[in-house]
Amino acid sequence: MSIIVNSYTVTVLFTFSFMSLMWYWGKSRNNYAVIDVGWGLVIAGIYSLLVLPSSANLTAKLAILIPVLVWAIRLSGFLYFTRIRTNHPEDKRYAGFRESYGDKVHQKFFTNVFLLQGVLALLLAGPAIATDSLIISFETEILYLIPPILGLVLFIIGIVGETISDKQLHTFIQNKSNKGKVCDVGFWKYTRHPNYFFEWVIWLGIGIIPLRDTFSIISLFSPFFMFVLLRFISGVPFAEKYSLQSKGELFKKYQQTTNAFFPWFPKKNSIAR
Repeated sequence: MSIIVNSYTVTVLFTFSFMSLMWYWGKSRNNYAVIDVGWGLVIAGIYSLLVLPSSANLTAKLAILIPVLVWAIRLSGFLYFTRIRTNHPEDKRYAGFRESYGDKVHQKFFTNVFLLQGVLALLLAGPAIATDSLIISFETEILYLIPPILGLVLFIIGIVGETISDKQLHTFIQNKSNKGKVCDVGFWKYTRHPNYFFEWVIWLGIGIIPLRDTFSIISLFSPFFMFVLLRFISGVPFAEKYSLQSKGELFKKYQQTTNAFFPWFPKKNSIAR
């Protein structure tokens, strides 16, 4: 446990330093959307710093680190190549922040966006902490192998689902004939935010992997916290706000027929494309 405490101290310093560098990068590009790229990378760093020095065996370390690294590389890579490298305009959320921050725009972006997201990333470290002393091997009783297996299955479902969701939306937007329309194809037919739903499934899987005793229940705080963030704070509310501004009545009809988060069959009177 003392190793985890010491590692967490180092992790806090890493998080502050990393987010400071991301802020400087965003400031130099005059585009603070780089924080979205940094989100996955900082979490990957946090998990690495907590899991690698722990007393878990190699298999257990890989069981938690590989999913997190795969998630981070996929998410950050996708956002970098579709938003940053293409010089995509700054996300509407951050453009709105610029207006409200006024003369203190750079200072407030540093504290209210970059450092805040660093704190949120640290709060998602439950599975990494719960991995301490975890042993996974062929000799492990089958009862204790159920959480890692179930968690990895959910993770795979989540990563595949999120990748497909992102691809479906990207393809829809790239089609010029869809300008001004609402994406309601593929997974988007069953939930207004399949990308956020599958993101939560990913974290539910990661949270389940290290479960084995009372202490490891701390791991489940991460999927719970991620659900609250995505559904009620930074995910769905912001996306819905700007979709209503840009799509108006068309998006209101979409809201009436399609679940916001959990997938389900659309209600009658679905919108015409």
